[in-house]
Amino acid sequence: MTKLSREQEAIVALPLEPIVVTACAGSGKTRTAVHRLAAMRRLHTDERSLVALLSFSNVAVETFRREYAAAIRYHPPSRRDRAVEIDTMDGFITTNVLRPHGHRAMGCSCTPFLVEGREPFLKSFTVFDGKRGHPTDSLGISLKNGAFVYTVGRQAQLVDRWRAEAAVAKLGAIGAYTHASARYWVWRTLKEQPSLLAALARRYPHILVDEAQDIGPEHQAILELLIQHGSQVSLIGDPHQAIYEFARADGTFLCGYGAHPDVNVQQLSVNYRSVPSILAVANRLTQRADTADRPAQLGRHGAFYIPYDPKDRAPALATFHNMLETAKIDPRSGVVLCRSSDLASEWGGDRDGQGVGVVRCFASAAISRDQKGKLPRAFSETCAGVIGLLAPEHGGLTSQLAWGSGADIAGVRRAIWSFVRDAKTGLPSSALVADTAWHPLLCERVRALLARLEREFGLKQGENVGNKLAKRELEHRPLTETSDLTQADVPTFPVSTVHKVKGASINAVLYVAKKGHVQALLGGTTCEDGRIGYVALTRSRDLFVLAIPASCLKEFEADLQAIGLQRAG
Repeated sequence: MTKLSREQEAIVALPLEPIVVTACAGSGKTRTAVHRLAAMRRLHTDERSLVALLSFSNVAVETFRREYAAAIRYHPPSRRDRAVEIDTMDGFITTNVLRPHGHRAMGCSCTPFLVEGREPFLKSFTVFDGKRGHPTDSLGISLKNGAFVYTVGRQAQLVDRWRAEAAVAKLGAIGAYTHASARYWVWRTLKEQPSLLAALARRYPHILVDEAQDIGPEHQAILELLIQHGSQVSLIGDPHQAIYEFARADGTFLCGYGAHPDVNVQQLSVNYRSVPSILAVANRLTQRADTADRPAQLGRHGAFYIPYDPKDRAPALATFHNMLETAKIDPRSGVVLCRSSDLASEWGGDRDGQGVGVVRCFASAAISRDQKGKLPRAFSETCAGVIGLLAPEHGGLTSQLAWGSGADIAGVRRAIWSFVRDAKTGLPSSALVADTAWHPLLCERVRALLARLEREFGLKQGENVGNKLAKRELEHRPLTETSDLTQADVPTFPVSTVHKVKGASINAVLYVAKKGHVQALLGGTTCEDGRIGYVALTRSRDLFVLAIPASCLKEFEADLQAIGLQRAG
């Protein structure tokens, strides 16, 4: 697309008012949202306030910022064009409410900081369910019918409200919050500080939320508070892509928002991403009648299915590779998608971590660096291990390393980064045998790092460092081993979960499904697993291949063909 379509232009040109746009996959939601943001900013003349565009992933935010800069490039220079804020929904509420004002509700004397569950000091924070204790950082917090509900464990066992809130308050008193409790503290801060809520609504009189099907009850409650105090909120999304039902984000707010009398309802119904044969399958799943902008393609483009043996992935990968070559699609642009992270790890050849406590933090960091190439995550995991070995008085270092400034903090960051990056003198290589080779080097080098941090920055070591660095649950094998998928005769592709690529456009997708996933896909988008299959399908530009267990091929074959999938070969 080089310019806006008629549908998109009509939405961009609307006056300043709340709108809701339901859009099909590949319909140019990003472009529409960015140009709508620019139009809203020009229409709103108060330079002291900001117009916000919010989404739910950092990738989407970076795309929005890049696209917005391009969209205003040829506008006459205006200070108003720069008075926008583009962020994730959680980033928006964290930056504007939780970090600067959350201490009022949390009762802490420092800037609130996020904990992810790997921090060793969290062992002293537990919540009792009536029978046994659970880590407070594992507590689930959800808003139902205007009241918060607290759960623990895979079975989401209810925890008494007074017990849960006491545990959350204890953690909050030191300034710590979890992903689950962040929205709880934001909601409480806004409810308990009405002047802050009014000021926030004045600062952001217009808020546009993309991927609005991902709005859960807690985000909805926060947006409704802002609406009640004067903010105009507009939503853009696709309810068929609501794949975060586990977080209670099922598209309800998006679907019901148009019922408000002052909300203008619009649609985007042209798919610019996929070839018509892929869109035809998507229409059958959603009962929509969206149209494809791209012409029909001859040859091997389209939507297919293949059987696979769960015990031998190589033939399915080889078939996918051959289909890409036949369709004249660069094999390097193919991606394998899975419903769950466990299945993605299996197809990607990941190995489980080893060790316990701080040693497991360092082991995970080595795996993140060497196997996955994720240096920021390796740094974060190493920080958790280092902080677990320091004296309790340095517990707030997590927040300082993430957000703090100053020469000392910058120096600590550099020291830890140097340790993480250098496998020869710092964090040992994950290819070493864990218990006999990797662990001795780790102990030696970590002690050297701790000595440097104490000598140069005054960070004192905690007690029992030797016990904390014990090699419990380290096995006599490398932390990472060469996967059978990396053999020369087996094609390799990037492997990811569907959740991680939502919003992406991919030339060719191999969606690996189990029997239940196939059943859900055939059932349309009425359940979360069906919507996940739909999202996998609609990521594809040219080729979609559904891999189903060979054992259930006969059971589903007729239904697969009925929705428009073809048997490969």
